[in-house]
Amino acid sequence: MARWKYKTSIVDLDAIIPPSEIECAETGVCMVHELPGTGLDKMEELLDQEGEDEWELVQCQSHGGKLLCIWKKEIKEAFAS
Repeated sequence: MARWKYKTSIVDLDAIIPPSEIECAETGVCMVHELPGTGLDKMEELLDQEGEDEWELVQCQSHGGKLLCIWKKEIKEAFAS
């Protein structure tokens, strides 16, 4: 059975998506109208960087202008032969 290690990271959404492009309802659901090329590049860079270190994105949630991301990585154990 796989064992997992977890970590969280916080990303400043304003650095990726201009606030004018995000619209949030009172229910807390937010929509991004347009993601400019540089914002998309920054998000892909973040995903690629974590992926190279074998972290898998579990979930991201926006909160207070920040993006809280939860990552997991399988713990690889050395088995004695």
